[in-house]
Amino acid sequence: KAMVGLWDDPANQIQTPFILNFAQDGNHAVCGTSMSGKSTFLQTVVYSLIQRYSPDYLNLYILDFSSRMMEPFEEDVHVGGILYEGDLDTVGKLFHMLQSMIQERKALFRGGNYYQYVSKNGMVCPAVVVVIDNIANFREKTEEAYDDVLLQISRECTANGMYLLISGAGFNATEIPGKLGENIRRAVSLEMQDKYAYGDILRSMQMP
Repeated sequence: KAMVGLWDDPANQIQTPFILNFAQDGNHAVCGTSMSGKSTFLQTVVYSLIQRYSPDYLNLYILDFSSRMMEPFEEDVHVGGILYEGDLDTVGKLFHMLQSMIQERKALFRGGNYYQYVSKNGMVCPAVVVVIDNIANFREKTEEAYDDVLLQISRECTANGMYLLISGAGFNATEIPGKLGENIRRAVSLEMQDKYAYGDILRSMQMP
């Protein structure tokens, strides 16, 4: 769980904690227009996670293809690495490692899932959050070479204690593609260009 802030409930005149629950909801996306605060939101989530959990419980791997706002976390013990636009040669190594991690966990869990294994054995292997800030730029710079791997990770990693946190402008061919979007269970919408875009992000016909 990551405590992000407070959200308003005007009908009841209260504010309640706004929490992202990766264990319960799996993969997350944060969507909004340019300068709407996506990188700041991701920065807040990462900070909340590393303050709440020890490295024995949580590890993070970050692809910052936006404004380098993840740079302050480079030396944090929770963070296995942060890659930027200039680190394209290393991206393949990271995804190879993540694929290997999934296979190792499948073998370790023996047909079960992460929750069942941890309940029985304790925190033997930490949860993992893979953060991608500005997925459109990441896909463009890598010429969409990792789309299939991302899809595999999004489909298989939740059962193995691994979760995606992605930022983008929305769910479309150039941002978060359809098949990947199907594996994102919770989307957070920041400012969008028009009221219909909110419905697309929140997957609801009810307009704000």
